[in-house]
Amino acid sequence: MRPGSVFMAIFALAALSCAVPVRMTAPLEQTINDGDSLFIGTIGPGQTLDVRIDPIVTEGGIYGTGGQYDSAEVSALPVGWNSEPSKLYGNPLQVKITADKSAPEGEYYADVIVADENNGENLGNVTFRVRINVTWNVLDMDVSPTQATVGPGQPAQFGITITNRGSASDTYTVNTSGVKQWDFVKQVYVPAKSSRTVPYEIAGNEEETYMPSISVVSVSSGIIHKEANVTLSVKSGLVGDYKATSHGTLLFPVFEAPIYALSGLLGALAGAFGL
Repeated sequence: MRPGSVFMAIFALAALSCAVPVRMTAPLEQTINDGDSLFIGTIGPGQTLDVRIDPIVTEGGIYGTGGQYDSAEVSALPVGWNSEPSKLYGNPLQVKITADKSAPEGEYYADVIVADENNGENLGNVTFRVRINVTWNVLDMDVSPTQATVGPGQPAQFGITITNRGSASDTYTVNTSGVKQWDFVKQVYVPAKSSRTVPYEIAGNEEETYMPSISVVSVSSGIIHKEANVTLSVKSGLVGDYKATSHGTLLFPVFEAPIYALSGLLGALAGAFGL
């Protein structure tokens, strides 16, 4: 091989090995070099963590002014986990990493490759490792009020606060058990590291005191769940009907709205005086 050819081969190998750093924009902001290892968040079993990369770089490349990476994918995953590569030429380059639905608690690793297709812009490929913590304790819930009195067939309304403590957004199913002939299911989307409060209704047709259990379960994995008990008293009679207007939704015509509001006030007063 001629000296000039040797030099060009060495230059090409150097270009391939000196990949241009990229910038991660989610789940955290950080510049990533080839060979880096970084912790990117805590999730629960079955949850999906989105990793987003800005494909635009402003250094290196053919003319030293940067270029654009073409794709990103996961090259190595723990057993039972899944991933979804980015779209070709996407902006951002988004990779999805999904934990096993029954993953034990602990730290896991995955390798990600950000590629310049065929090294067409002399950017090289950036390969880095992400560390993900899996815990079963990524969900909290709160219910208010914890007790209500309504008339037969009238719904009592409870506020369900769902707190997603993890780094992955998720959808949760709210359901209840312990009330005869009542099956009301509601799905609630909660972004990562945030809380959301939604109304939830329970009704009983027979006069008695129920102790229903309200459950919140992640659609990602049944391992992620919480439950809370409430007290629901179903009573007929004027006082019970007044109290019902304070805890549920009775369907009156519009012209009866003032009467409905007054009933709610009387119900609150009745509760205050222990009636």
